Parts: sequence; structure tokens; C-alpha cells
Amino acid sequence: MAPPLGLLSFCPILVPKPWGGRALERFGKALPPGELVGEAWELADLPDGTAVDAAETHSHVAGGPHDGWTLSDLIATYGADFLGSAKPTVDGYFPLLLKLLDANQHLSVQVHPDEAYVASHPSTWLKTESWYVLDAQPGAALYIGFRPGVTFGEVENAVGTPELVGLLQPFDAHPGDFHHLPAGTVHALGAGVIAAETQTPSDTTFRMYDWTEEYNRVPRTLNIDQALATLNLAPNTDTFLPATDEDGTRLLVATDHYWQREHRSDGGPIDLHPAPELRVLMVTNGTIQASADQSDAEIYPVGSTVLIPASTVAHTTVVAIDAATVLEIGLAGAP
Repeated sequence: MAPPLGLLSFCPILVPKPWGGRALERFGKALPPGELVGEAWELADLPDGTAVDAAETHSHVAGGPHDGWTLSDLIATYGADFLGSAKPTVDGYFPLLLKLLDANQHLSVQVHPDEAYVASHPSTWLKTESWYVLDAQPGAALYIGFRPGVTFGEVENAVGTPELVGLLQPFDAHPGDFHHLPAGTVHALGAGVIAAETQTPSDTTFRMYDWTEEYNRVPRTLNIDQALATLNLAPNTDTFLPATDEDGTRLLVATDHYWQREHRSDGGPIDLHPAPELRVLMVTNGTIQASADQSDAEIYPVGSTVLIPASTVAHTTVVAIDAATVLEIGLAGAP
């Protein structure tokens, strides 16, 4: 008989990147000595062979009666008790990928395919994503979409060169800022930014420029034809919420794939959305404690990610210890 479901933590998958650094140590990640790590995959369940730089594509439960289980194992065993009314991917995998990103250098200017492109290119996967800024050095920026008035011809002429950067719309980066990037949005995470990323489960990326000369990087493949075929020149730009200092809860985004809320508290209970649907909590500041079904409370410091199965949400208590900020992410039943 399968053990009862409770709160679940997973071993992060650490992904080396040429643009990475060591800052994720501040968020509780034990980084390999001397290695530049750009991503910590907090929850991942991608088909084997579909990730570019990650040696592992399936998160495993860390400790407890489900130690070593993958997300696919949990879906196959518990079904709706685990996933709620949300559906797995067509291959039976978990329908989200959650990451922490450390941009010690600029990431490539890139774009991810939308539904129309994926429909005619079955070896690619849709990628819509959202960034929540955890920390930012003074002057750090995010590049999202194009400046008003930029034409496709200008993009076509500039792709693969430094001139492409001048066509992008920069946003100053501040802790607590939120940006949603629908598939087809050209973007680059700027140097000096640490972010939490919520996205659909895909590692399909089309690079348009990679800062090779600026950082003396080893050249990586550019995917110019694919990028030009899928980019949206004028995407919806009403997707930015600046940081707030006020305590409380605010809805950051609700999409067809996931929804996300921010909880800010000086201490005390954090009220989760009551829908009986799977939930993920990412602690972006401070420390929380959480318990389910009157079990002993666990402490989750900054950088922690905890998954609450659908059947457990109604019996879960979350408390901020002093000042804390928590992202609450759901698949279905948006507030």
C-alpha cells in the first residue's frame, strides 16, 4: 500500500551555465566547488533527453516515506489526490517546471515557441514563463520584448549581433518585481539578477544573441531561423507588476497553465487559496513553518520549495516566522 500523502520537498537539480555564478548558495543550495551554476531546478519532470545542460530531468523527493519518488511516480500512484483537477502532460509528466536563476552574466537574448509553432514542429515544446525577482544588483536590468515601433525588418537585420540588444525594452530590476513572459516574447535576464521562474515544462530555447564578445564566451549555437519564425514582435506588455512593501496577498498572474500569488507577512498565518488543488510554495524571503494533518511542523528557510498535494491542501497550516515572502503557485482553480 502506498504511504499517505503529505508535504513534499525535492532535491534540487543544479545546472551549470556559462552565465551562472555562486549566488544560489545564499538560497540554501549546496553548489559543487568551483562550478558556475545558473539554475536550480526546484521541480522538474521532463522527458529524458529533452534538456540541454541538465544531467537529470526528474526531481526526486528528499526524505520521508516517499524518498526518491519522482513527480511522475506520484502522479501514476495517486492521480487526482496528488494533482487535483489539473492534467499531466500528454506523456504523463508533471505540467510545471520551477527554477531559481542566478544571472552572474547576461543570459542569451532568446525566445521560446508558442502553440502555433509547436503544432507544426513536434520536436519542440511550448514555453510560457514568469519571473519573480529575488535580488538585483544596482543597475541590473531585464530585457523583455521590443521597444515601441521596432519592425520585423530591423530585428531580422540585427539578429546575431550586438545591435539586437538596442531594440529590446529594458526594465530596471528590483527585488519583488514580477514579469510574465508569454511564449513568443523575446527576452534576456540581465547580469546581477536572481529570479524565481515558473514555466510550462519545456527546455526549448531559440537563441538570437549570446554576448560572446562581451564575455569572451565559447560560442554557442544560435537558432536564428527558428527564432524569427516564432517571435511575437508586439506581445502583450501588460504583464509587469512592480514590487510592493505592503503586507498581504496579491495575485501576480493567472494563465491557462498556472497561477501565482505573492504573500508578504511580518509574521503569523499565511492563508492559502482554499481550492482543493495541488499547490507549490517557494520561500523567497525569510522563513516559514508548515504542517499537514496535524503532523509535526517543518521549518522552510529562504530558497525552500514545498509541494502540497491536492488532497492535503485543506489540512495544511502555513505560518510566517517573522518577516517572510512566499510565492503560492497552482495549476488549477485560480483565485
